[in-house]
Amino acid sequence: MTEPRLIGRKQAAVYLGIAESTFSLWVATYKMPPAIPGTRKWDKRAIDAKLDEISGLTPAEKEDPYDKWVREHPYD
Repeated sequence: MTEPRLIGRKQAAVYLGIAESTFSLWVATYKMPPAIPGTRKWDKRAIDAKLDEISGLTPAEKEDPYDKWVREHPYD
């Protein structure tokens, strides 16, 4: 069974290795994305993308949208 893509605040903090209060602060200061509208859940991919952005880990060149989709959906 695969892990869920959407995670709650506590799970997101554990995922990042930080305190739950730190995660809340990061969300409030836009260091992390907001919860998905109408939920109290965060998308792991959005968290990863934001972490890559603030860590300076961005692709050297723009990835083709189709190649990106194939990479992100290997079993679709």
